[in-house]
Amino acid sequence: MDDEDSLDLGCQVLPWISNQAILIGKQTRNKVYGTLGCELFVLSQQVESISETTTPRQKLLKIFEIVNRACSRSQNEAERYRALKRIRTYKDSTSKVRETVIKETQENLVYFVQQSPEYHTLLRLIRDCFTVDETEPLYMEEGYQDDGDIGYPGHLNETLYTQLQIYVTCQCRTGHLEWTRLRLGTDSQNGNEDVSFELVFKANYSPPIHSQAFVQWKESVVIVPRRTDIEKRKKAGFAISPREPSSPNQNRSGVTQRMRRLELGEFCKLINDRLGNPVQLYVQSNVLKVIEPPNPNPCRGICPHEGLSLGQWLEKIPHISKKGKSHLAYTIAKSVWQYYNSPWMITPWTHESIQLLNEGTGLTDQGKPHPYLTTKLVRAIVKSRDSYYASDLMHQYPHILALGILLIEIAVKQPLTYEECPHPLSETAINDYYTWAWTTAHRCNLKHTVHSLYEEAVNNCLNPELFSGYSIQQSREVDEIRARQNALYEKIVVPLKRLSDAYRDDWDIQSLPTTNITETISFQDISEKTTPTSDSPLPANFTIAIFCALPLEVDAVSVLFDGIFQDSTLYQNAPGDSNTYTLGRIGRHLAVLIHLPGMGKSVASQAASSVRATYPNIKLGLVVGICGGVPYKKGRAEILLGDIVVSDGIVQHDFGRRVPGAFLRKTSVADEIGRPNVAIRGFLSKIKAKMVRERVDSNVEKYLQAINQTLGNDTARYPGVEQDELFQSTCRHKHHDPVACISCAHSSNSTVCDEVFDLSCHELKCPKDKLVQRKRLQTALAQGHAPPSTIHLGLIASGDTVMKSGQDRDLIAMQENVIAFEMEGVGVWDSLPCLVVKGVCDYADSHKNKIWQPYAAATGAACMKALLDEWTF
Repeated sequence: MDDEDSLDLGCQVLPWISNQAILIGKQTRNKVYGTLGCELFVLSQQVESISETTTPRQKLLKIFEIVNRACSRSQNEAERYRALKRIRTYKDSTSKVRETVIKETQENLVYFVQQSPEYHTLLRLIRDCFTVDETEPLYMEEGYQDDGDIGYPGHLNETLYTQLQIYVTCQCRTGHLEWTRLRLGTDSQNGNEDVSFELVFKANYSPPIHSQAFVQWKESVVIVPRRTDIEKRKKAGFAISPREPSSPNQNRSGVTQRMRRLELGEFCKLINDRLGNPVQLYVQSNVLKVIEPPNPNPCRGICPHEGLSLGQWLEKIPHISKKGKSHLAYTIAKSVWQYYNSPWMITPWTHESIQLLNEGTGLTDQGKPHPYLTTKLVRAIVKSRDSYYASDLMHQYPHILALGILLIEIAVKQPLTYEECPHPLSETAINDYYTWAWTTAHRCNLKHTVHSLYEEAVNNCLNPELFSGYSIQQSREVDEIRARQNALYEKIVVPLKRLSDAYRDDWDIQSLPTTNITETISFQDISEKTTPTSDSPLPANFTIAIFCALPLEVDAVSVLFDGIFQDSTLYQNAPGDSNTYTLGRIGRHLAVLIHLPGMGKSVASQAASSVRATYPNIKLGLVVGICGGVPYKKGRAEILLGDIVVSDGIVQHDFGRRVPGAFLRKTSVADEIGRPNVAIRGFLSKIKAKMVRERVDSNVEKYLQAINQTLGNDTARYPGVEQDELFQSTCRHKHHDPVACISCAHSSNSTVCDEVFDLSCHELKCPKDKLVQRKRLQTALAQGHAPPSTIHLGLIASGDTVMKSGQDRDLIAMQENVIAFEMEGVGVWDSLPCLVVKGVCDYADSHKNKIWQPYAAATGAACMKALLDEWTF
């Protein structure tokens, strides 16, 4: 099919496809589909006029290719425009095939809008067609194997390193070699361009405190007062020609006339120049030259505060969008390809060797983080070792495995710790690193955490046979390295490039505060964590529903959101859904927090049955908050106030028959609520594993500290061991002094006065000799610290009846084998796959009080987030 036929095909089918997108928008009440439909319709009316010039015609053809993919999820179509041709054939047909085509097209368009990074690319290309500039190059996407990238002159990396080895050698104490930062970038090069490098060196001098300078052309002077000295970082620009000029008269914009050879020892002087003169260097015929005067064109500066390693940055940054993750991953992956097997990769790159420096945006104290390689130049001749050949290795390419680990860390926003892999990534430790990477990648479901293209790149990094077919025995080593670079580009860089290009206009990474950067950054206030509308996910992307009945439960959960989405136009309730929501991100999950209008199973049931009308892809419901605990049971660990209970089943304890003198709970098969589904049972089995449980316990403590720090005023602090009082089940909460109340004090009276419900045990003088001794509390008192919150898995009793009787509590616990009592879980259980995660605030007896409620709500919320860290479905 030639171009004319392709344009004609597009004109015929675009209005029909536009109509299908608009219909989806009407059905889902989602304006995103309406926008797509309108854009396609307008374009269909302008195809003839737009296609009169070459560049717009090429963009139109590119649009039709993307639309063809949007209408068919098939990845291996032998015939070009197969989906569009099928639509043209059947769109006006009266056969049953037409209905099938409509259904498939609508399903594919929904998938395209929700899942494909090409959706944003399509909208941008359509808009470009109406504001096209003939001088602009055609936007490339499919294949991405342009000559500029594949032809990158990699030998120049070694040339740069060699020159720095010679000229940076000096005897000063500043330590330029020990503090070298190489800027990692994604700029494409072609065979005719100079290849540019930007490096940051440490410089040191001691001018008066009031003397400060900031020079912008390819260098930055950063002033950080430290006692009486000032430390300076200087950014220098390097350019290397991949080939010499074809004639002596050829020059590069007059630069040749301004170059002179850099003398030995002069490099140190340039870097330490207190006047902050711009530094521009050029490597010509393996000779390092300085350009004087340098170009006055401004370039990136460095913001005046310390950078962070990638590992530290991932831990401290509040939120990274999928766009930000994609662009950062692509920047690092392409740099690994560019510097592969060069001296810059003497050791594999890790989150410690990559540093995020904030580059100035022109606004005071503002910037965007950009990755730099931290390296110590060595004076000896060095050679990168790109493979290990031991027979027992699961992965023999350390640099590629290290790249895969970096991509995983970025995706999950959590660096690999030394506790998990305590040794450097060497030949003896590579199996441990591979095991961690493989396990983490498959546990975290990168397809949903970022995108399927991202997952593809990571899987290729972890593929031990990525370079199969290229062995030293079959070719020269230099040819093998080149073949590996090509495979690295095609199988790892290209998928990330496709994803990054779809998001290329927006990093959307929140910068860290510019003051007190070395201090621990706490969770931000909800209003400060609001995510921009441009990155707001669609309602269909939310998979977790969290139910809270009390404001104190909401407060604890809200603190742990890593980002909040607020878009009144995008997030509108479906008809019949009266729930009130807070939308946000918790770790790698998109979650809806449902504010229940009250307590009890009926309000919870109504909320659970409505949520999927607006958010159809909810996979897990979490009932989070506070509950009453069963303090002890034969064969079980003690449950203390502040502990957490997690349900592996629900018992509706107040559903049954009242007969004379007794209440009989219904236990027939028809009346049983049932056990959790297979996914939740498997998840609970995983949580019981020792290593996972230890990780969850550690995260609970971390999130609990974050809640307490953010809420402030000791709102969620541990009340104290002395406040954890368990009375014998027969000991009633009542007046024990006959003078205070004769009715309560009468031993044969089964009722108490109304006054006791407002009085504490101290005020009522509940007898201390009726307290039950707890081993865990005694141990904590002996050791001088509060007992850590313990997670207990078991059946939970749920119902509308508030349990305030120690004797009834023990009777039901014995009959039903439950470990806690709460009021909302049974309402959610039938509508959604569900877990109840609650902190124990009392012992479900008559001595119930509210002292422990804030702390118990915090422990329940902290456990919820720790469990979501492990949830991968």
